[in-house]
Amino acid sequence: MQCVTGPLTSTQLVEEVSEIVRLLQSNGIDRVVVEYGWGCKPLAAGQLWQDIEIEVPELVAFIEQAIRTGVFSPGEADLMVQDRSHSFECLLCRESDIHLVTEDEAILAQATRRWMEMGFGGFKLAAAEDFEPI
Repeated sequence: MQCVTGPLTSTQLVEEVSEIVRLLQSNGIDRVVVEYGWGCKPLAAGQLWQDIEIEVPELVAFIEQAIRTGVFSPGEADLMVQDRSHSFECLLCRESDIHLVTEDEAILAQATRRWMEMGFGGFKLAAAEDFEPI
C-alpha cells in the first residue's frame, strides 16, 4: 500500500527524516539503501538511483550532508530510502511530499497517524488504484 503526505515545506520534509528513522528503528529495520533521484545535483545521470547502504541512525546526518553539499534540495529533488528487501520504501519527493510504500500496516498506521497529528494531510492508494484522502 502507498500513502502520500500533502504538500510540505522543505523544512517539514527535512524534519520528518528523524521521524522516519524512529519509525524504521521501532520496526526493527537497522540498515537502509539511499538513492539520489531526479533533480539531485551535480550528479550525472549514471550516478542517480545507485544504492548507497547506510545504518538507519546515520540517515539524518547523511541527508543533512547531501543538503549542505547541494546534492539534494528538499522539495526540488527525489531521495529514496528503502530497506534491502524493498518491504519499506520512503520517497522524499521533488513535489514536496513524502511517499511511503509498504505492506506493513503497523508502519502505515504509525506514519499516517503522525501526518494527521502534524496537519500534513495526505492520501492513501486504495484497492481501486485511486488515491483517497486519509
